[in-house]
Amino acid sequence: MRKVFLEFLTAEGTISPEQLDQIQGLLRGAPEPIGSIAFRYGIIAGSDIDAILDEQRAAYRPFGEIAISKGLLTQEQVETLLGIQRIRAAAESAEALALSGICPMDQVITQLGQFILQRQESILCTES
Repeated sequence: MRKVFLEFLTAEGTISPEQLDQIQGLLRGAPEPIGSIAFRYGIIAGSDIDAILDEQRAAYRPFGEIAISKGLLTQEQVETLLGIQRIRAAAESAEALALSGICPMDQVITQLGQFILQRQESILCTES
């Protein structure tokens, strides 16, 4: 989601292609895992995360899929966690832009809001 948000900013003319490359170089590492987010909110226990990760190592399946199959999370919770993960990844890009001085904080926050609104269906959970 970081890349998608940065490409959105480039298409909007907020950042140049050169600045896009610069920021992508600063943003390393994976987004925060959904298990970590769930743990932070007390939705899942650390021992449950360990069991899910053990199963992932044995035969790769997505964390959320394993958690659902074990009855630890619902489909709705997994979808919500994935939405939160995507929003946080885009917000990390906004932080990097502001802290690097490439884009003023107020402008990048406005753009982040517009991006989320435009991508609402793919970022946020929608009611059925």
